[in-house]
Amino acid sequence: FTALMDMLWDRCRNLAPDEGTKAALVKLMDQEVEHGKITARLLKGLGVDEVTRPIEQYAFRLPMDTFCDLSYFHGLIDRVGCYIGETWEGVPYEPLMAVAPQLHKDEVFHATLGLRNLRLICSTPEGLDEANERIHTWWPAALDMFGRSDSAFSDAYVRWGLRQKSNADLRRQYIHDTRPLLEETGIRVPSNRLNRRFL
Repeated sequence: FTALMDMLWDRCRNLAPDEGTKAALVKLMDQEVEHGKITARLLKGLGVDEVTRPIEQYAFRLPMDTFCDLSYFHGLIDRVGCYIGETWEGVPYEPLMAVAPQLHKDEVFHATLGLRNLRLICSTPEGLDEANERIHTWWPAALDMFGRSDSAFSDAYVRWGLRQKSNADLRRQYIHDTRPLLEETGIRVPSNRLNRRFL
């Protein structure tokens, strides 16, 4: 997590095209650091003092060389957090339920900022060309963030009340909501099966 935060701080500082965008990204990163602290407290409450395993989702390890990549990361990958967070309503673990509304609100801000930045990028022919190239990396990575459709854990989370929807249901809703937002900017969203690792 610390390595991911270091990388994202660097990208936010150095890839933002103007001071206003940089200020918004600093606010976003402050929230990301706070999310890490909240997660650490939740894990400590469950008896986990330290996590030494690397973050498994490959979306967090994709190259992020341009402002377009950074905008896709926030606009698509952080947007997944909005859908996961919406399923925490009524979760039986009180410490999570207490912080869930703020976490969800923050993720909505991150995703909204990412989409706003993508619209700015796509307002020029060169930016739209780059966005149409990079969507082939970021769209499948976002869809894979929901995990496997046949995951036994997904079904168990629904049974235990930790989520209201399965991986497959969340992914379907995400596609239904997100594809039109991208297409409105001129981005040609590829097939939902293109370059996927987890179906």
